Amino acid sequence: MFGALLVLGFSFAPFVEYYPGTRSARSANAWEWAPFLAPLTWFVIVGGLVLLALGLNHALAGDRKVFGFRTSQLQVVVAAYTASILMGYALVEKDQSASVNVDLRLVQLQGGLTVTGAFAWGGVLMVVGALIALVGALLNVLPMPVFRDRTGG
Repeated sequence: MFGALLVLGFSFAPFVEYYPGTRSARSANAWEWAPFLAPLTWFVIVGGLVLLALGLNHALAGDRKVFGFRTSQLQVVVAAYTASILMGYALVEKDQSASVNVDLRLVQLQGGLTVTGAFAWGGVLMVVGALIALVGALLNVLPMPVFRDRTGG
């Protein structure tokens, strides 16, 4: 649940930063409708909400069955989904180049736009939260070894 809270909490922080041309940096959080963000970042946020709900259900009602699966199994699937999308965002190239060529009869215009992007600190902390949620979900689903007293007791 702690990882899900990190994912949800830092979704309001800067997720990516863009440096278009010579202008100053513009940051976007995971909730914004910005290029290369929505709707996938919204799926991550929904994944964080589902992880939080499954964690609360697991804590209050135990590892019961939902849709034919145990809640701990569903936690692993949702945490892996959320972590994989966020890792994809962290590793993808965020630079864009676009060129425009307009050929009129008397004038030929050429122009270009380069936008440099970077993964911001809020996105990094969301990845950390998703990885914490994945490790926690795996620990919930894996059987714990039985620790025995060496004295035979």
